[in-house]
Amino acid sequence: MHVRIVKSPLVGHQIASNMNELTQERSRIHASIVKSPLVGHHLARNMNELTQERSHMHASIVKSALVSYHTAGNMKKDMQEPAL
Repeated sequence: MHVRIVKSPLVGHQIASNMNELTQERSRIHASIVKSPLVGHHLARNMNELTQERSHMHASIVKSALVSYHTAGNMKKDMQEPAL
């Protein structure tokens, strides 16, 4: 009788332990399913930020080139005008 009384709580403990492991595994699977779109969203946001930075850099380069071109054009024009 004593063996049966001890065995019963051990079986219950083993079942509870197995259920706990299954719950943890289900949580990990759910977390990875949720995490996957979030990672994709995060990557897309980073790519968008990088694209915006590249656009700003390109605009800055073009603006700088236009300023230089405009300055050179003004200098050439000033040199061609007769002195008074």
